[in-house]
Amino acid sequence: MDMRIYSAVEIDKRFEEYIKEKFERLQKFIFDEGTAEFHIKKEGPMYISEIRIHSKNNDIFLKEKDNDLNKSVEILFDRAKRQVRKVHDKVVDRPYR
Repeated sequence: MDMRIYSAVEIDKRFEEYIKEKFERLQKFIFDEGTAEFHIKKEGPMYISEIRIHSKNNDIFLKEKDNDLNKSVEILFDRAKRQVRKVHDKVVDRPYR
């Protein structure tokens, strides 16, 4: 999966690698080569994390707000994992015609 990170907030290389590592785990649920765009913004005291996952058949967009950047990324990862898994299970459980 091609992962791009865009940040309006100063993040270090370790945190960027951490984000890539977390979202690379979703690759096994995507059938074809997909891309993911991860955006981090700050509006007032809130950090806004967004992810767009594009694949051949599906597009997923998720957004999360929180006061803590790490917590925002963790919650977003959990939601993305559930969403991607749900789409994966629909395709796998579909009976052949």
